[in-house]
Amino acid sequence: MPKQFVIAVEEHDLTRLNAVVKAAFNEEKKWLKEARDSEGLQFLRGRAASMARVRIREEQARLRARGTLRGSKELVVAPGVRAELKARKMTGKFAAVPAGEAGASGRRVGAGPRHYGRSSEEDGTTLTARLAVDLPDDLGEQLVRACYWTSAPAVEALWKWQQKWGDGPEVELREAQRAGMGAGWLALFAAALARPATADALLEKSMLQAQIVTTGDILRAAVHRAI
Repeated sequence: MPKQFVIAVEEHDLTRLNAVVKAAFNEEKKWLKEARDSEGLQFLRGRAASMARVRIREEQARLRARGTLRGSKELVVAPGVRAELKARKMTGKFAAVPAGEAGASGRRVGAGPRHYGRSSEEDGTTLTARLAVDLPDDLGEQLVRACYWTSAPAVEALWKWQQKWGDGPEVELREAQRAGMGAGWLALFAAALARPATADALLEKSMLQAQIVTTGDILRAAVHRAI
């Protein structure tokens, strides 16, 4: 059963991908018509017609497996996913994602705006479009497992970083103020005493965050390969 992923992408990337998918679909549609004409399917009946359809489906499946025919969004994107996993050396065997982590809502620790589609003033990207794509079950599972275990050491280190440095005084104060008067002066006082992270600590955090790889990162790279 295919696995579906929904990711944030740039508008112009989605437009270009849709154009590639449409062209690939039309190409496969043209091939299918030629294959039916070659088999003389319009003149066949009964068992002869059934056998001709089987031959066409088998050849279509073979050409799809080779990447010659790519008449769907999934067939356009999947080769890029495989290529990206290979390029990142993420094609090995990985254990299943722990049950408590599989399908967990919210961001992974350390995954910042660049992973989840927020606008970034630094790189000029605005990932405002959404792309839903199905991947074959084995490829989708490999993608999920590879991203989880590749990121696991950095995630663990970021948990420890967070325990040591917290969110910093500015975030603590903002959270306390957002809580309203119910938070009381004690919360505001505790927030004001929060220790700011040092420059070295912030650099360490940034380096750890850069080691996080999400399924969205891989799929966006796959889209770029496709277009």
